[in-house]
Amino acid sequence: MKIPLKIGTGRYRLLDADEIFFIESDREGSFVRTARKRRSRSPRRLAVWEKDLRASGFVRIHRSYLVNLDRVREVRHRGDDPNDWEIKLEPPVNLILPVGRQFVASLRKVVGL
Repeated sequence: MKIPLKIGTGRYRLLDADEIFFIESDREGSFVRTARKRRSRSPRRLAVWEKDLRASGFVRIHRSYLVNLDRVREVRHRGDDPNDWEIKLEPPVNLILPVGRQFVASLRKVVGL
């Protein structure tokens, strides 16, 4: 699946879904993060991304994050609270993103925990 991502006035980069590590919600749309260090802005809301990318292995982990499960290195529990989880993305991104409490059960089910 090719995804058009605006990179300038009248210019779009066509991304393969597997190039995306995660998508972060923003007041004006969202930011798409690939292996490159820069985030790219998109006017699309996270709910639209979620609907379009569900079949491509993306899962909502937080009200602000949609992640590509193929780019997740670890899913880990943190602290004493059984609903306190986080994910670590693979290199070169290497970011740790929180899992929202309301998304813990669905994430655990999707990854088989």
